[in-house]
Amino acid sequence: MGHPRPVHKILSVARGQGDNAASNHARGMNPTDLETLRAFYVESRQRLYTYALSLTGHREAAEDAIHGVFQQLLRRPGLPADLRPYAFRAVRNAARDTWRRAGVRRDSIFALTPEAPTPSPPPAFRPDEVERLLDQLTPDERETIMLKIYGGLTFQEIADLGEVPLPTAASWYRRGLDKLKTLLAAEAR
Repeated sequence: MGHPRPVHKILSVARGQGDNAASNHARGMNPTDLETLRAFYVESRQRLYTYALSLTGHREAAEDAIHGVFQQLLRRPGLPADLRPYAFRAVRNAARDTWRRAGVRRDSIFALTPEAPTPSPPPAFRPDEVERLLDQLTPDERETIMLKIYGGLTFQEIADLGEVPLPTAASWYRRGLDKLKTLLAAEAR
């Protein structure tokens, strides 16, 4: 599932650091958009990866989803006005396509890349225990919590992504947190 050239290399060489093959990926993109995309990649890659991993359950599939999305963005003549929600939506679609195609074993959503800060679960719970608790939520509640906490999206962005009303997204988040509190309290006994 590997790719010949990582996205971060394509973004750096497309900025004018040589390598014609890489700069061909961003041929139609103006320098301002390219710099915006590069900064967005640096800022958001871990959040996008964590989100994709929560959907696919497989590291390589999550990486492939993100790679494909940034490849598509590089081929566009301009960036979407709502880049962050667009990128999460595109990663969601790519990750779900991968997830549907193959029943792969789940990697932990807490198995993050080394340079990324690891989310801190409550001290009494290990990451695998937190993940087990998250798995007890409905898919909508789990995804909403992942997008809000790990993705940093607003409720409006989550609602737009899920194509649901804002109160529905907020309700999934609240219900999911309430269920987690109940499950955590039961585990603590």
